[in-house]
Amino acid sequence: MTNFFEEKRPAAILKHAILDNYIGPFAGKTGLYSPGNRVAFIDGYAGEGRYESGDEGSPCLLMRHARRLAAMRRPRQLECFFVEDDPQVFAKLQQVVASEGAGLQIALAQGKAAAQLPSLLSQVAGLPALVFLDPFGLMVPFETAVMPFMARPAGYGTPPTETLINFNASTLRRIAGHLTSPKAFESTLVRMDEVFGSADWRDIWLQHAPAGSTQAQREAAETAVVTEYSRRLAKAAGSGFWYTEVFNRAGNRPVYYLVFLTRHKDGMSSFAEALSLGLERWREALHKIENADSLFGDDSAFKASEDALAEAWVDEIEANLRKQLALGQPFRVVDHYMQVLGEAFGQAREKHLRKAWKRLHADGTTLVDSSGKDLFTKTIAPA
Repeated sequence: MTNFFEEKRPAAILKHAILDNYIGPFAGKTGLYSPGNRVAFIDGYAGEGRYESGDEGSPCLLMRHARRLAAMRRPRQLECFFVEDDPQVFAKLQQVVASEGAGLQIALAQGKAAAQLPSLLSQVAGLPALVFLDPFGLMVPFETAVMPFMARPAGYGTPPTETLINFNASTLRRIAGHLTSPKAFESTLVRMDEVFGSADWRDIWLQHAPAGSTQAQREAAETAVVTEYSRRLAKAAGSGFWYTEVFNRAGNRPVYYLVFLTRHKDGMSSFAEALSLGLERWREALHKIENADSLFGDDSAFKASEDALAEAWVDEIEANLRKQLALGQPFRVVDHYMQVLGEAFGQAREKHLRKAWKRLHADGTTLVDSSGKDLFTKTIAPA
């Protein structure tokens, strides 16, 4: 049997690429006014820390960022809390942290995330906190997923709270099969009830995919359940949500969904940027895997493919900006995010918005230029 920690698969490349591109903006923004510029990261299912191939797991990725953030001109102290239940995996994690975590603020806890979270959340009270819940195979119970928000205050002036949750698509499909099976196990269905927060997911699935359903119906059922799960999480947390599909191969069904919860619009725009950068890294990894030892595996072929994607996104954003400006009112892109991004939603990032905006400024559609940082929150107005 292959060890899960032997090498990083494409789906893991994506989630770690998203983290890699999100931690910096999260720590930079939320740590600006936090006590001692401290920011907390809780990894509830930390794993071994590093794959046997040498690739980073989330703990090593976090430790690298903690070291980088501490050395910045305006430093941030990223405090890492790693939880792992499996004793053998935890022992390897201890070794990795001992080897690579010298001088950093790191705490290790062995046990289940649900049992450890109350204590950890108490320890980081008053600090911005990002909680990563990424179990292997099993899914996070609903009560555990919303715990970071329920345990921490909301409202103006309170420390930011965000979570990134792995919702396993393969497990959902397997358990949903029991809904129409004559050999169904109620105890298996109850496990998904605990993840969803109620048994309502059963009716949602069956409304879209009754007995004898087609592949398209089952895919629609999966989307409906994941969307409603994310919506209910966000309602309980008092947050906004974003979920993205994660694949091992383009064209395959998702391996899992990453559900992101935040109480601030800046969190959404920063996550969108990180997701776009993460998807680019994922596409590059797939390109190298699928074109190894072929004439199409060189960097120029990948760049040409990326350029074509980017041009299509810019054209889409430009057209949508024109439609929005035709209404005659100034607006911020962040307030009309989905309308402006359109088909580029979840793919494009700020540089694509900037290029589209420049076109509008160049032809006089708007007199507002595209200079400055955080273009998503800048007001654009019709000329």
